[in-house]
Amino acid sequence: MPRHRLTLDARSPSIIVPLTGRDLTELDEQIGALNAAGAEFGGTPPAGTSPNAVQLFDVVEWRVDFYEPFTAGAGSDPSPAVEALERISAQLPGLPVLATFRTRAEGGDAEISPEAYLALAEALASTGLAAAIDVEYRHALAGDAIAAAHRHHTPVVASTHDFAETPPAEEIVARLAAMEDAGADVAKIAVTPRSAADVVTLLSATEQRFRVAGIPLITMSMGGLGAVTRLGGGTFGSSATFATVGAASAPGQLPAEGVRSALDLLRTGSAPGLL
Repeated sequence: MPRHRLTLDARSPSIIVPLTGRDLTELDEQIGALNAAGAEFGGTPPAGTSPNAVQLFDVVEWRVDFYEPFTAGAGSDPSPAVEALERISAQLPGLPVLATFRTRAEGGDAEISPEAYLALAEALASTGLAAAIDVEYRHALAGDAIAAAHRHHTPVVASTHDFAETPPAEEIVARLAAMEDAGADVAKIAVTPRSAADVVTLLSATEQRFRVAGIPLITMSMGGLGAVTRLGGGTFGSSATFATVGAASAPGQLPAEGVRSALDLLRTGSAPGLL
């Protein structure tokens, strides 16, 4: 059972910030920056906790595909990733961690075999330190990875990305529905807009699916053109947004402090979802 329970609610979308360190030194530096930013935003946190960081952001996404002690071995041994997750969890005790290995097909920084991908999902879920595991919906072993995470009572964020275009609204809705049908606890889709109409398509599809979905949704248009979806997505049913303290992990991510201010102004009424 994960140490943290992640609560997602489109009325008050969570802010997720990435950790992209390539080794323990870089991870330590990034974690220090997160703690410093949280303290500056909300004051000095009590020893051993991060309540002020939570005021600025709510979840940390650890991008395992950037972590070279794991990827250098092509993912054949998940223990370096497990050890790093333990370190992250110890240094950010008040924050849920979403553990993500993003393959190159989905915009990630490294590639491992399907079998190694599955073994990583099982190993990270088994620690109880990840509040959720990201599983790429179109991965060859997605169903097995979802089942592996659930064996350890770890929720799954199923994800899919389009870096070339924005699919039609009906396809976006169908993908979100298929992720729920596959057993995901959260359905996430990120698309690339080529026009303002594409941004409207993403928001419309989000609203359509949100009306009938049984799980929380996370949706966004990437890049500068889609930035509005990272701020106002909650109005349409998106329960989280990705923002930065330091390095971004995807095109169009905005600074966390500005996103927090915008979300505080744009709180809307939508049904809650729990992980």
